[in-house]
Amino acid sequence: MGGFAKVLRAELMKMRWPLTMLVLAVGPGLALLLTGSPKAAAGFQGYYMGVVTVYGWIFYPIVSGVFAALICRTEHLNGGWKQLLALPVRRRDVYTAKYAIVAALLAVSQLLVLAELFAVSRSVGFADVPWASVGLGLLGGWVAVLPLAALQMWASTRWRTFGGPLALNVVLTFPAIFAVQSERFAPWYPWGLPVVGMMEPFAGKSGEHWFAFAPATLLIVIVGGLALWFTGGLVHFTRGDVVG
Repeated sequence: MGGFAKVLRAELMKMRWPLTMLVLAVGPGLALLLTGSPKAAAGFQGYYMGVVTVYGWIFYPIVSGVFAALICRTEHLNGGWKQLLALPVRRRDVYTAKYAIVAALLAVSQLLVLAELFAVSRSVGFADVPWASVGLGLLGGWVAVLPLAALQMWASTRWRTFGGPLALNVVLTFPAIFAVQSERFAPWYPWGLPVVGMMEPFAGKSGEHWFAFAPATLLIVIVGGLALWFTGGLVHFTRGDVVG
């Protein structure tokens, strides 16, 4: 654990925090801006649905790829991977620490959405806001984005360019706009699940779902996808040649 903690601290120190904070603020901020005036919404639930539709469909999945690319960017410059792995550190600690930071940043992004929703509800005067459902929805969105972040980490450690993993994520994100509108495909398309998770607590299906998802979706797509993509990336990183 000591070795992992040292690697984690080192990764946190290498982060480009001004740019990271900007990325953190952009997704939630643009979602609120594009949703429009909360006074025009049909109560808090209507406003919440508008925000998470924009945020969960587009910005949140894309941001997961941006964070993964950012945390690997330093090592892709000037042979940074070889310099890093020449140090007495375990490759699995490096990979896991980077992924843990990406997951934490995605959680902070959800907390920013929660803070903005709270500020808006107070300023507008929304009554009887179901904060438990809001919290469950944002938590569900975070859980659903973790497999996407794992795939993006795998891609970001293999591709030198910042644009490659980002382009992959964008290409796979936009079909989610159509997938989540289908009852047949919505539970099975990973890039559509963050918005599904954020909406499910308001869908009146709490008795039919575990957490915020149907059992098959949670176990097969989310847990299975996370295990597959994280393990694949970790094995590739620890046993393969490092790019950089």
